[in-house]
Amino acid sequence: MGKKNRKMLSPLQSEIVKENENRQSRQPPLILTSHKEQTIYSPVDGKSHPIYILVLVRKYVFASTHGWLVLVDMFIRDDCCLWNPSSKEMIKLPVLEDFFLYKKCVLSKPPTEPDCYILLIADDMLLQAFCKIGDDEFVCPTQVKGVDRLIAITSFQGKIYGVMSNDYIFGTIEFVGRTMEFRPISINGEQLLKAPVINKNWVVWNEIDLIGSHTDNSLLFVMKDLAQDSITDGSEFRVFRFDINRMECIEVDDIGDQVILIGYYGTGFCCSSSGTTFKPNSIYYIVKFESCVHVYDLDDKSTTSWLPHDVGLKNINHFWIDVKL
Repeated sequence: MGKKNRKMLSPLQSEIVKENENRQSRQPPLILTSHKEQTIYSPVDGKSHPIYILVLVRKYVFASTHGWLVLVDMFIRDDCCLWNPSSKEMIKLPVLEDFFLYKKCVLSKPPTEPDCYILLIADDMLLQAFCKIGDDEFVCPTQVKGVDRLIAITSFQGKIYGVMSNDYIFGTIEFVGRTMEFRPISINGEQLLKAPVINKNWVVWNEIDLIGSHTDNSLLFVMKDLAQDSITDGSEFRVFRFDINRMECIEVDDIGDQVILIGYYGTGFCCSSSGTTFKPNSIYYIVKFESCVHVYDLDDKSTTSWLPHDVGLKNINHFWIDVKL
């Protein structure tokens, strides 16, 4: 899009265009593994490459968003920051108490822009923490206005979206001072937008992810159904597409040549399998402290596993990162 035409766009439209252009110019997400030595797995050549970046040593990668990594040191309590691998710029974050409790993390926009917020939710989805970039402390609200329990979050086209546990209702998350509000999305000002989930008798519990799909301007609500106390055995995935333009949510069993990438920490991604070793119409997911990456085929509902590195290691973490190292 030319600069002349871009000047005619609204701020939100400009943000959408910029975000889509940046994504199109970037490589597909990588797998970063940090365990004594660091390696990255590239889906372009299907190989692992050793690297050494001092700032990543002993770090949890809580999120990879807008070209930045959210890093927390595993041993030093007050070492929490944002780091940009391209510019090498680092932005200090406040102390994150009990950081090991948190699982998902998003930025509302690039942190160099004004009024950027960072939001984290805990593994049990009962604890949240947020702050505006530049603040001295995180706010940990005991209750979020308008929501029973926040189970999934993502940053998409300049907004933070979330899903709450009651009927899987979609909404936007807004920050007002030291409070956080969940604002449900309604259809024609009446019916609330929700995922049409049908409960299954064999399901013991679910794991939920919300992922932006920039190829078709939609959000993907990804539900992992588990039949027993197991991470991979007896589990299935369901995918629901929330079309922002049509304001509708439907279940889909085919995402074409796209792949969905889910990690234990941070945010998930959706990208094209074209030009990569990724298997189309599949979900690649990472489990905490496992050396394998699991692949769920949406066509035949099968699950396979593979090692991104030659040697399987125990008690390590793999992270999906959407940046160039």
